[in-house]
Amino acid sequence: MTKKRPDIRIITRLVPPDGNLVQGQSELAIDPKLARAAAELVAASQNHYSPAEGVAALRREVAKKIKLLNEIEVDPEANPLELLITPGATGGLIAIAHTYLKDAAALVFEPFYPYHRRIVEELGGRTEVLSLHGENLELDGEELRARCRELKSRQPFPLRAIIACTPANPTGKVFNNNELEMIAGVCRELDLLCIADEVYEHYVVDDRQHGSIAKFDGMWERTITINSFSKSWNISGWRLGYAYGDSKLIAPLNNSNNVFYVCSPTPLQKALSEVLMSNPDYYSELRRKFMGKRDVAVATLKRLGFRIYDSGSAFYIWARIPDQFEDAMQLNEMLIGRGVAGVPGSAFASSDNCDGYMRFCIAREESILQHALGKLEKALQ
Repeated sequence: MTKKRPDIRIITRLVPPDGNLVQGQSELAIDPKLARAAAELVAASQNHYSPAEGVAALRREVAKKIKLLNEIEVDPEANPLELLITPGATGGLIAIAHTYLKDAAALVFEPFYPYHRRIVEELGGRTEVLSLHGENLELDGEELRARCRELKSRQPFPLRAIIACTPANPTGKVFNNNELEMIAGVCRELDLLCIADEVYEHYVVDDRQHGSIAKFDGMWERTITINSFSKSWNISGWRLGYAYGDSKLIAPLNNSNNVFYVCSPTPLQKALSEVLMSNPDYYSELRRKFMGKRDVAVATLKRLGFRIYDSGSAFYIWARIPDQFEDAMQLNEMLIGRGVAGVPGSAFASSDNCDGYMRFCIAREESILQHALGKLEKALQ
């Protein structure tokens, strides 16, 4: 009998906004300059088709961002393409799965983001799961190599790719350089594609550093990096993201981008291009803001008996539930009745390893976050 897994969107609908620590989106206010730019462009009738690969102005600004913050040179004018604007990171994942993973497999690390699995499998591929180990969610390099060697020549569904998400959803885990080199080494040895999901790169805090695996030796030509503006610019409903890498990998994605979506929203692309690189301190300010949110939430959760995973990032909190509870599903059902909720860890696993954990999303305005944490305290004290 298949174990029932929590449905994040259903849980979200069961709690009021001031108790929603559930859905992984930033609910902070939009940047006023971005809002004005969008309104002006819509009013100016900039509302028509644009190229499937994205508006040229936004692609140029994204290339500047990648050079500044990831130290990677991407040519926005390259032909064949090295950079695409996609309908969110999800649009990029869909194009990758449709182009490269039909009748093939991708490996994900547990705890995993459910859409990494769902997208691949909906589009004719298969996913394989490798668990991270212990309270610190450590990657065993030898286990990774042995598993990938076993799967590489399997028929049907030979292994074609490793999905490396850092910082990770749901745990916030920041893979260090040693772990990224383990992944890179296996990709090089077995000629595997690396799908690097870096959506949460701007939430790395404390003394941790975000590393882009595309910079590692021999990885540019085998890595597709996907990213999104949904979280960092509080515009999840705009559906804007990007994918970049070697032209041999990126250019074929634009066929799917075109067929499935035609284009990403034209006026919203143009608006973002006007503000994306206008404030050099934008992302450092974002990190400071989220470090404060994390400190407040962690202090509350610790008082209530949660054991907090030191992830190195600050969009999600991954926590072991208090000892008096045996299963996060049961705990969360009780919390829903009190008007607050997170996500049970079993939503992000195929094994039972995460049944005693919960994910809390802290990307909320201060008053909402404080109110939700207050509801948790009343429910658990």
